[in-house]
Amino acid sequence: MVLPFEFHALFDWMEANGFLMPSEAYPGDRLGLLGTEDDVQSDRVTAILFRVATGEQARSNGRDWFGEIVPNIEERLVPFARTGGDGSCAAFWLDDEGCQQIVHLGSEGLVCRLGRTPLDFLRLLAIGYEEISGDGLGAPGEPPRDTLRNEAYRAWLAERFAVPVPRTAAEILGEVPDALAETSSDPFWRWVREQQDGAA
Repeated sequence: MVLPFEFHALFDWMEANGFLMPSEAYPGDRLGLLGTEDDVQSDRVTAILFRVATGEQARSNGRDWFGEIVPNIEERLVPFARTGGDGSCAAFWLDDEGCQQIVHLGSEGLVCRLGRTPLDFLRLLAIGYEEISGDGLGAPGEPPRDTLRNEAYRAWLAERFAVPVPRTAAEILGEVPDALAETSSDPFWRWVREQQDGAA
C-alpha cells in the first residue's frame, strides 16, 4: 500500500496553508482539511477529514466489516479519510490483481469505488458536495446546492494538475450502488459482497 503522488501533493498543500486541525479521537494527531476549521464549520468546504489509519486501526476497521474472513485485512484495506459525520470513510483498497484503488465504506452499508484514479478522487472532492458520503453518493447525478464551496481547493487543483472539475459525481463514478442493491458492476461492491457471502 503506497500513498499516491497526488495525495502527497494534496497533503503538502494542506500543510502549507495550515488546513489542519487536532484530532479529538487520536490526541497528538492532526486531520487534513480542504480549508480552515472555520471553513468546515461554516460549510464553505466539503466536510472531509484526512488521516491515514495505522495498521492496527485498519485491522480493527476491516474486522468490523469482514470479521476474520479476509486474512491480513489491514494489507488490503486502509482508511484514509472520514467522508461524513455518520462515520463513513474513504480507503485505499488492494484488489485481487494487486491494483490499489480508492473506495468508500458507508456506515449504512453503501460501498463503491471512488473513481478510477487518485486524480479522479481529487476531482470528485472539487465538485463541492457538502459531504461525499451524503449528497455526493446519495444523489450523484445532482450537482451540489452550493457551487461556491471549495474555491481555494478548486483553484489549487486546476493550477497543480490542469484538470477540469465535473459538474456531478456521476460524471466520475457512473452508477453508484445503494446499500440495498442486489447486483452491481462496481468492482469494490462485488468484492465486498463476495467476502460477505463467503462468510455466510
